[in-house]
Amino acid sequence: MTNYLDKMLKKIRLSLQKYNFQNTLYPTTLTKIKYIMKKVLFSILSILFVAFSGIAQDYDVSSSSKTFRDASRRNRRVNARIYYPNISRENRSEINFPVIILGHGFVMGSDAYENFYDTLVPRGYIVVFVNTEGSFFANHDAYSKDLAFMVAAIQAENNNSGSVLSGIVDDKTALIGHSMGGGAATVAASMVEVETLVTFAPALLRFDTLTPASNVSEDAIVFSGTADGVTPPDEHHIPIYSNLGSSCKYLINITGGAHCYYANSNFFCDFGENSSSGDIQITRAQQQATTFQFLNSWLDYKLKGNTNAQQSFLIDLATSGDITSENTCDNPQVTYEPETVAIQTFPNPTNKLLNIKIANDYELSKVEFYNQTGRLVHSSSTNQVDVSKLRPGHYLTKIYIGEATITKKVVIQR
Repeated sequence: MTNYLDKMLKKIRLSLQKYNFQNTLYPTTLTKIKYIMKKVLFSILSILFVAFSGIAQDYDVSSSSKTFRDASRRNRRVNARIYYPNISRENRSEINFPVIILGHGFVMGSDAYENFYDTLVPRGYIVVFVNTEGSFFANHDAYSKDLAFMVAAIQAENNNSGSVLSGIVDDKTALIGHSMGGGAATVAASMVEVETLVTFAPALLRFDTLTPASNVSEDAIVFSGTADGVTPPDEHHIPIYSNLGSSCKYLINITGGAHCYYANSNFFCDFGENSSSGDIQITRAQQQATTFQFLNSWLDYKLKGNTNAQQSFLIDLATSGDITSENTCDNPQVTYEPETVAIQTFPNPTNKLLNIKIANDYELSKVEFYNQTGRLVHSSSTNQVDVSKLRPGHYLTKIYIGEATITKKVVIQR
């Protein structure tokens, strides 16, 4: 870049000589030109850096607490814990992050949802944990209104120079919630406009939840675990899904999935689970891996407009052996050939090398490895993949063969 700048200055100097500029003007003129060119080049490089950062950067997680006041409810105090991408001050005016408002389960604190912050914030999202109504006497109606209130409150933080979110808030928001928070997020979505509603084992609240659900118009997903005995699907998840007014909605049933496994371990939730859910067939890590496999793609599509993420979501929906599903959506056609593409991954478990054997003369395009939180951690374009640097555990691999995508489970042991 310096050599290029010097060549440009030499051309300018020769041009000035050609047009008989006085020698006494050269130093001042050239200094100004050099200064301007440096500024332009710096700006171009900064823009490129920001552009590529927005696409590929894995952000560190920062957090802050704030108490908001809802003037429409006698200045009700609404406490929130905000998790956001840590970016430099000079890039704040260039990058905006979509917002995810998160509602918690019954007597569950922010630490139970660390898996959500640690997964979503590095991917370029602001996650806001609404930290109210956490007692045994939780007011469900108040909590629903807290979630709805927070949508506009966080948007306003973008123009608050004293806020940690100043200048970085995108205008797209999702409402998500688990258990009690899932029911409350559903009611909140009937009060405000957001891009999407996603609930995990949503519970019917202590007041009519189904009528507000019928007023929800946003595209929505309801996650349900088939072994959930805390909020049994037939009594909670399915009625909420069936009554949603959304023209496009998905019910994703995780086979053998539990009620509490969407979140990290929590004493009260686990106590209720242990005394009510009797047929859990998967681990917490496996349920979270399956959940984020779909959630990450869905949010990238709805909040970032990524149509490739929509394709990935739909292919996973059609090919995953871990879930069953139904939907009311007019989805675009996706191409995959699970019946005609036979794939073997071996040895499995493995500790160093994973071999991928594809039948019927198909060629591998690439293979991607996703960890238990749904984060892409490794990729390769060869049929023999070195996985020695990956941590032991369970991984979901996406194997791309032309336009087909096949998902396999791989275990790495040491």
